[in-house]
Amino acid sequence: MSLKKALNSELSRTIDVIRKNKTFLITTHINPEADAIGSELAFSRLLKKLNKEGYIINESQIPEECKFLPGIDTIKIFPRKLGEFDCMVFLDCSELSRAGKTGELFSPEKNSLNIDHHISNTRFTKVNWVIPHASSTCEMVYQLYRELKIEIDADAALMLYSGMMVDTGSFRYNNASAKSYRVAASLIEKGVSPRFVYNRLFENSKFADIKLLSEVLSTIRHDASGRIAWANISRKILKSRFASIDLAETALSIMRAISGVELAIIFKEVKDQKGKLRINFRSQSKFDCNCLASCFGGGGHKNASGATVSGDLIEIKNKVIRQAGKMMAGVSFETADKDDARGYAEV
Repeated sequence: MSLKKALNSELSRTIDVIRKNKTFLITTHINPEADAIGSELAFSRLLKKLNKEGYIINESQIPEECKFLPGIDTIKIFPRKLGEFDCMVFLDCSELSRAGKTGELFSPEKNSLNIDHHISNTRFTKVNWVIPHASSTCEMVYQLYRELKIEIDADAALMLYSGMMVDTGSFRYNNASAKSYRVAASLIEKGVSPRFVYNRLFENSKFADIKLLSEVLSTIRHDASGRIAWANISRKILKSRFASIDLAETALSIMRAISGVELAIIFKEVKDQKGKLRINFRSQSKFDCNCLASCFGGGGHKNASGATVSGDLIEIKNKVIRQAGKMMAGVSFETADKDDARGYAEV
């Protein structure tokens, strides 16, 4: 079967699941961003227009920058008392463990649906509609509206556009295809203001958050070639105060903006789990972040991936930087040292 036919078959099965079931439990990955939240809200709205019920339950709290989205108060946080449901739906979630505690409600025997665009998706549900070349899960939900002939109203347009804006880096990344721009244009025609969405998502930072970000930026280092840059987010920083901005994503964006940098890496200590580290990779070249992340048990997209590992900080950093250097053919690089890890021991 050709790839095109396989994708069409997955879409047909997805539509069949939606039509045959009445009540849906909807969830996404832990620490969601606008694509995860926007696709959940838009999918729930789609169900409502089909006279079906959709309940959204996530493990993580709603990120501050997403609280302007219509219907945001319908999202509930796990644990939550819940009645029976016919089908469990995972949006923007590449594997079951990424759903956190909400994933514990999953049963292999029960109807389940996975809608996602991560190349590393493990296809863990009964029906899996996965399109790695899609810009975002929101773009895929937009396609569902079109296939089911459901009108996209102003609220749905805002939900979908917000998710697309975040996952395409405000339509600057390579995953923003010609189709993505056409979808975005149709959503703008529904009344979405790109300036308003950008402001709410990226220009609402508090002064204290920017001061906190400066501590992260002070840890930036780069390899000898200048093609690999990395920074640290220590447990001490995470415990000092709750930041309303995503420190990792903001720091990654700044590092990617450095001339010559092809790969940016954030090493982030897990707040309440000593010895565990979350690693985020971002590239803006042909460098395959997903391939690098897979070396450490993670995955994601070609230009944006992550992994969670346990062990000694310096040892892990050296391994990651060394592996990145090997993959980036001909790159010479320096490894991390004790000074580079400042702040991590101060817990």
